[in-house]
Amino acid sequence: MCRSSALALLLTLSVSAQVLQIGVFSLFRPVELRVSPVSGALLVTTGDSRIILEGRQAFTTTAPVRVSALDGSDADFRLSIPGKIERRFHGILTVQAGDHKLIAVVAMDREVAVASVVAAEMPPATPMEALKAQAIVARAYFAASGPRHDAFDFCDSTHCQFLREWPQPSNDAFQATRETRGLVLAYLGKPFAALYSASCGGQTRSLDGDGAGYPYYSVSCDFCRRHSPGLVEGHQLGLCQRGAAGMARLGAGYREILDHYYPGTSVMQSEANAFFLLPRPPALSHSKD
Repeated sequence: MCRSSALALLLTLSVSAQVLQIGVFSLFRPVELRVSPVSGALLVTTGDSRIILEGRQAFTTTAPVRVSALDGSDADFRLSIPGKIERRFHGILTVQAGDHKLIAVVAMDREVAVASVVAAEMPPATPMEALKAQAIVARAYFAASGPRHDAFDFCDSTHCQFLREWPQPSNDAFQATRETRGLVLAYLGKPFAALYSASCGGQTRSLDGDGAGYPYYSVSCDFCRRHSPGLVEGHQLGLCQRGAAGMARLGAGYREILDHYYPGTSVMQSEANAFFLLPRPPALSHSKD
């Protein structure tokens, strides 16, 4: 996909252009990183040097750098730890020096982050309405939890939300994000950092106290009761991803799914001043734990 097409799609996808600082690859504690273009040239700024990468060219660094499009805006790029992992991102990359490691941070549009979470969290065959529910929940978590790290807002692991690559426009995760753009889950008129897990075993659980801004009622999950009773993956709070997919296959819409797993909530359009209102929630523990 060419750079102009990617930017046009982002304008369609994003409603509020909220930028999140996402720390990537932090679990690997990298000491070397390599970046290369996906589409369009990259501008690599390191100290007083400016390097342009085109085509199959790559740049390897062990020191702080900034990577963007030639005009300084968001770019499509591949980032890798040589010999370990490689992923494609869309945004602006900043590499900082940490304690015996490099800290890689991608500044990305919130909607790009949401689509990347949905693609990472939900299997490819998940019905669209369950993907939409997941997109709204993931967006609410970003909107209300506030920064969870010192060097960046969120990480790409299940400590925050599991995030991999930005999906292509043909991907259902991209479509679900676009069709719910800007929508967040709210309680008492405010977005809250909605939690979710992979499989509840037949019953979600309540959360002691109100530190997350929502009481998390214990509700029955008919799909898990019938198909995977007792199979628990994650903390059983909020949305059950397995149950949501089962409800969607039986014809439930995303609002019905959210009403079931989060009683007493509403769906609202997020605003810039609605961000970071609530206390820091507990860490997620969900499908990839």
